[in-house]
Amino acid sequence: MRIALFLVAVLTITGCVDMNSLIPEKGEPADKSFYLVDTKFRFICLGKTKNCQDMTKIVSSRSELKPIEEAYGKKVTGPNYPVTLARIIMYPEDGSYKAQPIGNEGRFFSIPVNERTNIVWETLNSIEQNLFNQGS
Repeated sequence: MRIALFLVAVLTITGCVDMNSLIPEKGEPADKSFYLVDTKFRFICLGKTKNCQDMTKIVSSRSELKPIEEAYGKKVTGPNYPVTLARIIMYPEDGSYKAQPIGNEGRFFSIPVNERTNIVWETLNSIEQNLFNQGS
C-alpha cells in the first residue's frame, strides 16, 4: 500500500502524467486486464489501479527471482537488476508478447496479464512480504 501511495504522490508532484488517465473515476471499475510498467520508477501495477509492486526491491532479494528466471528462461543480471527485470518482462525472448507504450513520453508500457506475468507479480509480492516480515 505504501508503494502505491508513493507512486501516486510522485506522479502527482512531478506532473508528468495526468492521474485521471491512470486511475479510474470514482465508482468506475478499474481496468485490470493488463500490467502497467513504469520504466522511470521501476514499478509494475495491476492495470489502472493503485495496486503496484516495486521492482527495485529485487536488489536485496535476488535469490528469490528463480520463478521469474525459470518462467522467462533468462537470468536477471546486474549491474542494474531492476532494469534487466523490466526488459525481460517487457520483451520476452520467445516473442509471445511485446510491451505496448501508453502515452507518448516513453515511460509507461502495458504488458498482458498471463501465466508468466502473474509469476512476476506474485514473486515481487512475495519479496515485499518477506522484506516487511524480516523487519518485524
